[in-house]
Amino acid sequence: MPKGTPLDLDARLLALLKSDARLPTAVLARRLGVARSTVQDHLRRLERSGTIRGYTVQLAPAAEARHVRAHVMIAVDPARQATVERKLKAVAAVTSLYTVSGGYDLIAVVAADSTEALDAALDELRETPGVKETVTSVVLSQRFQR
Repeated sequence: MPKGTPLDLDARLLALLKSDARLPTAVLARRLGVARSTVQDHLRRLERSGTIRGYTVQLAPAAEARHVRAHVMIAVDPARQATVERKLKAVAAVTSLYTVSGGYDLIAVVAADSTEALDAALDELRETPGVKETVTSVVLSQRFQR
């Protein structure tokens, strides 16, 4: 496999790690056609720059402790968006928050142990000062994740 530019190498390295973050550097080097030290240098640089923020385990949905999930579209008072974001970051059930375009300003991913716990988390979210409107879709199943 041709070595290409450092950016090409980074892209190929990241693709390999996304498919299996546990691959040893020797295997990565062999698959990329470069020296092990080259892979180590690129990994260090990608970690220092924040491109690679960590290595993690992806659990099967059945193994997740919090298996009830919902996506919540949120309309926010523009003058209070920063406050709303800080408040939602402190809500343990909110696992991620995205800013979006369109009729809503944010999408929150919420996870809970039960439908009752999800309902309580949604109440907390809706009662946040600055939240004007929400629309919730409960996730029934996950077809795939990349």
